[in-house]
Amino acid sequence: MNIVRMAQVLKEAKDLHGVYDDFPWYISPHLWTAVLTDAGSIAAAGVGGIATLTNSDGSVADNDEAYLATTNALFKPAANKPLYAEALIQFTEANTAAANVAFGLASSPAADLIVDNGGGMRASGAVIAIYKVDGENVWRFVTRNGTDVTVSQSVEAAGGASYQQLGIEILDAFGNYATCVPTIDGRLMISAATGQPIRHQLLLTAIANVNLFVGGKNGSTSLETTLVDYIGCWQAR
Repeated sequence: MNIVRMAQVLKEAKDLHGVYDDFPWYISPHLWTAVLTDAGSIAAAGVGGIATLTNSDGSVADNDEAYLATTNALFKPAANKPLYAEALIQFTEANTAAANVAFGLASSPAADLIVDNGGGMRASGAVIAIYKVDGENVWRFVTRNGTDVTVSQSVEAAGGASYQQLGIEILDAFGNYATCVPTIDGRLMISAATGQPIRHQLLLTAIANVNLFVGGKNGSTSLETTLVDYIGCWQAR
């Protein structure tokens, strides 16, 4: 007797949950919700699907921002539930070292998730992100659960004409802590302070559910934009 064999994608679905978008289309709110200031915009177009995050409208100001985040908080760092998030992004700075760009996971994404004036990422809630601040041209990595926070500056150049693949892996390490590892173009990000691969210990106790996000903020009165080819996140059920 013939039987229907379970497709590989369904076999994997029993073990993982997640989201992946190559941006064949985009609308907010739907899978994604936009957070915009100064009537900035997000649009998807082009071969293969590219989401363009434009931080301002025609009236460009310092600290205008645009974020794309999953409408629901789909993920939660937890013991025995490893997680991997990845995005392929590109930005060419309109003003030298003036763009703020971030990708990762955060609870309740909202305006000022990226702090004004090169201040880095928001100092509350849960944030696990690779980011760049105005005044610098390298990637940083932050892990935060409330007041428990670790920030590392890397030696990895941020931005330019080529797309960069940013990845974040969260692994159960021991007890109430998980190990968080950032990657760039498939390799470990290197710390500027130690010359060693960046690895953070993230406190899991009472950590909030998190949304997948990508975002940008002007670091001057020049308009900055961020291109996202794809973005995705998967976690063990």
